[in-house]
Amino acid sequence: MYIKGSIEKYLDDLAAKKPAPGGGSAAALQAATGVALMSMVANYTAGTQGILKKTEDARKKLQALIDDDVEAYGKLSKAMKETPHHSLRSGTGQAKDPAKLDKFFKEAVEPPYEVCKISAECLKLCEELVERGNKNLITDTAIAAICLEGAFFAAKYNVYINLKYIKDMDFIGEVHKVLQPLEEEMLKLKEEILEKCEDVIAK
Repeated sequence: MYIKGSIEKYLDDLAAKKPAPGGGSAAALQAATGVALMSMVANYTAGTQGILKKTEDARKKLQALIDDDVEAYGKLSKAMKETPHHSLRSGTGQAKDPAKLDKFFKEAVEPPYEVCKISAECLKLCEELVERGNKNLITDTAIAAICLEGAFFAAKYNVYINLKYIKDMDFIGEVHKVLQPLEEEMLKLKEEILEKCEDVIAK
């Protein structure tokens, strides 16, 4: 889909009056951009083959998620159109017929949920790269950290908006159990990384 096309085409469609691509796909792209920067730093740094392997594996997953999010939202959008409007929401904004749409909302949760988890894993690698990476590329490491934190929180909002319409409380609970502790961790870790980067820049 988009991953094999041009950036211009993707951004044109992102800006257009279309249901997808949207924020979830954009979050995956942002995370993939941050991880690609990490791979570049690792490519310029001796002894970081282990980090490079992990970042490249993560980048492949994130690139796939750019299109996975588009596909999942497309299915959800179609399902919502095929469901009578009065059965979608009650006056409180909750789904009246959740069983019919739960599957599609869960599928829409999956790509941004994966973006959150991968972004968190890669931010930890980014901290390691600050210590071991080529110091001439320290700003690229800093930008990677900023991209990953931004991608995490962007994807998180897409997760939560879809959870709003899911009635499977066990599913919702598992997602929150994973994401809530990561929120504080991401903020703290990004700030620590940037402080270390600034120390290198100041020398």
